[in-house]
Amino acid sequence: MNQDFVIPRRRRRVRPYLDLTAMIDVVFNLLIFFAVASTVVGARTALPLRLPSAETVQPVPERVVVTLLPGEPARIDGKSVAAGGIRAALKEAAGLEADTQVVIVADEEVSYAQLVGVLDEVRLADYHRIALAASPKQGDGRARESRR
Repeated sequence: MNQDFVIPRRRRRVRPYLDLTAMIDVVFNLLIFFAVASTVVGARTALPLRLPSAETVQPVPERVVVTLLPGEPARIDGKSVAAGGIRAALKEAAGLEADTQVVIVADEEVSYAQLVGVLDEVRLADYHRIALAASPKQGDGRARESRR
C-alpha cells in the first residue's frame, strides 16, 4: 500500500553562478590589445607635423611620401635624404614606376622656397602624379566635394 502513494522528493535549487574570472580575463586582454594597437598607430605618425587644413581632403592609396620639416632635410618614406639625392631616392622608393603618386607632407612652417624646390625635384625625377597633404578643416562638418 505504501507503494501507491509516493511523495516526490524536493530537489535542491541550484543558484545561478556567474564566473567573473573569465570575464575579467577577456576585458584585460582587450585592454592590452587596444593599448598595443594605439602605440603602433602612433609610431607611424611620430614626426611632429602640423599640416595645413583643407575642405577637399581625400585619402591616397599607393604612394611615396616626401616629408618636409623646417630646418631639416627631406625624408622619403621616413629616410632622411640630402637635397641633391631626392631624385635617386624617389626612384629607389617607387621602384622606377613613373605612375606612382608622390605625396608631399610639409609642415605649415616650411618655407615656400623649400617646398617649391622639392616639387621641382619630384617633377625632374619624372613623376607627374603629385599631391600635397593637408588635414581636414574643423568646421560645421560639411565637406565640399572636390571637382575633378
